[in-house]
Amino acid sequence: MIYNVCEVFYSLQGEGLLQGLPMIFIRLAGCNLMCEFCDTKYARDKGEKKDLREIIKETEKYPAKWVCITGGEPFLQKLSPLLDALKKREYNVSVETNGTIWQDIKPDWLTVSPKREGLLYFKYGYDERFLKIANEFKYVITERKDLKLIDRRIKAPIVLQPVDNNIEIAKYIVNILKKHPKENWYLRMQIHKLIDIK
Repeated sequence: MIYNVCEVFYSLQGEGLLQGLPMIFIRLAGCNLMCEFCDTKYARDKGEKKDLREIIKETEKYPAKWVCITGGEPFLQKLSPLLDALKKREYNVSVETNGTIWQDIKPDWLTVSPKREGLLYFKYGYDERFLKIANEFKYVITERKDLKLIDRRIKAPIVLQPVDNNIEIAKYIVNILKKHPKENWYLRMQIHKLIDIK
């Protein structure tokens, strides 16, 4: 199986509820959305063809037992062979998607991060089949009106992430959470940017 890979690297998970875990990142190339605020625009088209064995070999260089398959948009490529190969080697696998493309896979952790651009595809910006299986939803908040994008039916934890760790947006989210507390809404900053690590 050949994948279009942007990069494989080792760091800490900087976002979401798995924040702080040492993790190997497999960043697949290509995306079906063109979000203006994207902080990995280079992953849209900067890819290199690698077969599954090469990817696994690169992954095995690092000591962590968590792997994050991200992008770009990883669901543009067939993920089950990669997921199966990683699980066979006893890795815990997380996958992050914008939620506009469906694949019936079962990672250990699934993050769905709906974007405004996804509204061109779906009413809530994501395929509703993810509603039952996502471990978390992550919304990048670029301005106040982005909070209106959040699907109120979601029962999984919802991470509110201020774009580029914008302090004014973070304070706005704090005020919203204090005025209207919800048991499954969380403010999370991007810690890898705060402490300047990749």
